[in-house]
Amino acid sequence: MNGTIPNNLKIPHIGWNALHFTKESPLFKYIKNGDCVYFVHSFYADGCDESLIATAEYGKELTAAVNKDIIFGCQFHPEKSGEVGLNILKAFCEWGE
Repeated sequence: MNGTIPNNLKIPHIGWNALHFTKESPLFKYIKNGDCVYFVHSFYADGCDESLIATAEYGKELTAAVNKDIIFGCQFHPEKSGEVGLNILKAFCEWGE
């Protein structure tokens, strides 16, 4: 996923984008591939292939979510992502039980 975001796209990236699952994850228990989440960011993580669980498209494929052992990370804001985000947070809370 190396490369840069095309110059014609605004930075920071603000808006809704679809998640594309790359691996199964307990975070996605209540959502489906292609559901949209809300992004607000100027940077993105690169070189996360081993931990990558979801990507999103913004002029190129970007890291959207990662998971390594008991650590989860999202480039998007689940708390601002409506019902989809609430379902991700619900799955996260249940995973820890």
